[in-house]
Amino acid sequence: MEWAENLLKLSSPYSHSDIESAQRALVKIVHPDAGGSHLAFIDVTKAARILLEKDETLKRSLDATFHGAKSDHPSFSIDALPVEAYEYIFVAANVLGQVADEDPPYSLQVLMNDPQHCWCLVTVVPEAGGSIVSIAVHNADDHQSRSFNIEEIRDTWVSTINEVQLP
Repeated sequence: MEWAENLLKLSSPYSHSDIESAQRALVKIVHPDAGGSHLAFIDVTKAARILLEKDETLKRSLDATFHGAKSDHPSFSIDALPVEAYEYIFVAANVLGQVADEDPPYSLQVLMNDPQHCWCLVTVVPEAGGSIVSIAVHNADDHQSRSFNIEEIRDTWVSTINEVQLP
């Protein structure tokens, strides 16, 4: 385990996201497509896996009830190309919660307040003159176990988008 911490340049205490960030940073350097070696890439992946498994073991040993991120990917269609569809989604996102990250016109991450407090990753894909919108829903509270009514969240997005009036 010390080998993994040294490779990822981590020192205790570190979080799950610290491990993932360190892995992402190193993978950009050691990936074979970036001039690194296949063996180095495998080592970084292995080190991150070891530390992430240790992190999960510690969480379980503390009798945590968090069951990870509950996710599903319900979808719906919009009769507009991604650029226009994204505008509607962006306005709806600001009505439903707070925009945390965006990659126009293809994805948007939103911290929703209603109908349930959760993270939504909204992805837009072109499809036959329109757009397919997919929603991934994840728990926003790491310390709570929560199940989501995915259909209700999707329906809230659809009704809010339908109510949006752009000039």
